[in-house]
Amino acid sequence: MDWFYRLPIPLLFFGIMATFVGITLGGMLLFTPVRARLQARFQRSSDQAAYFGTQIWLAYTLILSLTAVGAWSEYQGASEKVSREVASLEVLQRGALLYPEPMRTQLDELLRDYARTVAEKEWPEQRSGKHPSAAKERFASVVRLLGDYEPTTLSDQLMHAETLRQLTTASEARRTRVHATGASLPGVVWIVLLVGAALALTGATLFVTVDDMPLHLTLVGIMAAFVGLVVFVTVALDHPFQGAVTPSEEGFRYIADRPFGGLSNRGD
Repeated sequence: MDWFYRLPIPLLFFGIMATFVGITLGGMLLFTPVRARLQARFQRSSDQAAYFGTQIWLAYTLILSLTAVGAWSEYQGASEKVSREVASLEVLQRGALLYPEPMRTQLDELLRDYARTVAEKEWPEQRSGKHPSAAKERFASVVRLLGDYEPTTLSDQLMHAETLRQLTTASEARRTRVHATGASLPGVVWIVLLVGAALALTGATLFVTVDDMPLHLTLVGIMAAFVGLVVFVTVALDHPFQGAVTPSEEGFRYIADRPFGGLSNRGD
């Protein structure tokens, strides 16, 4: 089902909306005789049914809200992972200026190459649902370069220790991002969301009485569209490193394109 998350946003939106509204209205028209028999048999129950239907919708909209918030939190967490990695790389890029030649140039070039590879190769890998590994060897080259350096003075030792600390931070941020590639909402959440939608819409279709049939279709269609909207947002934000809605890779491109040592006219 991973292909579903990689659909273009317009196609995903119209597909989900058409599914919910189409199935709901089609089912309503299909079961018109059943609804007529229920209403004829329980003529005095429409008010009670409307009351219970309201309570069901209150409970289900709470489930919808919590699910959407959970998907948004997952997406925000993915964005924070990316920001942490970019920030640590920026510090390393600036720290390259403190090293003697030719190491400063080598370190700067390796960091640029790593950032460019992440943006151009690993991001497409993530969006396709693959484990990103294109920049793994580039990062290993940075580790080897800094690991082989032996500072001679106390100030160089302190500076190099700080650089290694930032390297550890960048390594942890990279591993966190890579491991989060397949992150998603648990399957049980989707079961509750979709089964709840079926129950709520079935209740509104069969047990709530509206005298005017076109009006009833319109109201039920609006309810189905509302459910479809929330499901669409949840699907778009689920799997935060896949599909069209993902954290931006522009931070890595910025590192790859900055002047030597990470200095820029922006003063950052």
